Amino acid sequence: MHFLGIDTSCYTTSVAIADADGQILLDHRQLLSVPEGARGLRQSEMVFQHVKNLSELFPQGYTDLKAVAASVAPRPAEGSYMPVFRVSESYAKAAAYTAGAAFYALSHQHAHIGAAMLGAGQTFRGDYLALHVSGGTTDLLSVQVRENVIERIETLGSCSDITAGQFIDRIGVALGHAFPAGEAISALAARGQAQPLRCSVRELSASFSGAESAVRRALRQGMSPEDAAATVLSCVAGVLDTLIARGREQTGIDRVLLFGGVMRSEFVRRVLQARHPGLIFSEVKYASDNACGLAAQAAFRFAWEQEERSGGNAN
Repeated sequence: MHFLGIDTSCYTTSVAIADADGQILLDHRQLLSVPEGARGLRQSEMVFQHVKNLSELFPQGYTDLKAVAASVAPRPAEGSYMPVFRVSESYAKAAAYTAGAAFYALSHQHAHIGAAMLGAGQTFRGDYLALHVSGGTTDLLSVQVRENVIERIETLGSCSDITAGQFIDRIGVALGHAFPAGEAISALAARGQAQPLRCSVRELSASFSGAESAVRRALRQGMSPEDAAATVLSCVAGVLDTLIARGREQTGIDRVLLFGGVMRSEFVRRVLQARHPGLIFSEVKYASDNACGLAAQAAFRFAWEQEERSGGNAN
């Protein structure tokens, strides 16, 4: 049996296949093309590229497809909508209908959380805090999991202006690097010295616009690109440190999952690991946008439903 996942996020087209145990057999991804010097794409441009990419990435030869999961919205919340996810939803529904397979309408957050669970070497069950840190989100979440099946996702806090990923990308582009600029900023930061910078967290929500303005002023006053990059990543790590501490205190939940493109940064991971032992980080290969978590969720959900139909007890 095989299980298909499809995710069409803002900047990556992703298709994955998992087996019945949720192990990833195929992981196809294609970054969307962003013009040089630009800081992003319009939704219509993203949709066009996703349709083109999916026609090339779609897996061939998997005839025993049992279930398909797709991200159909950014978050599992009423009113959460983004045109790009209509592409993954449409392709997934067509694939499921053609194969006579089950279809699961999930969200981009399901994709990230599911991917973060891969490779952890454990069965996930119970309550977790989760930090989704990327170009589109800096969200603190409460997640409930039943035998690896993500049952509930609740947003506890978000960003009040720009996200951590936007902060990183905007400074990176200002320094002359291509969008997205995460890898360039990380390389520069390894040779720089972080400078003091006020980073704002109000309750469980982050704010980076003031920090961005401060770094831009410092660059105009002669700050080196290396020090600017180290300062940016130190600010991001400091905000996440605060969110983890406050989230644990307010909810009583100790286990924390971290994922999203920003969590590919060794700089940020190293700071947080030192301050909060026991954090569960997504593997670097699964941190950024991908459909692997969706494919695995399709397998786990299908198995759970089969167990319930047979009258068994998955516990």
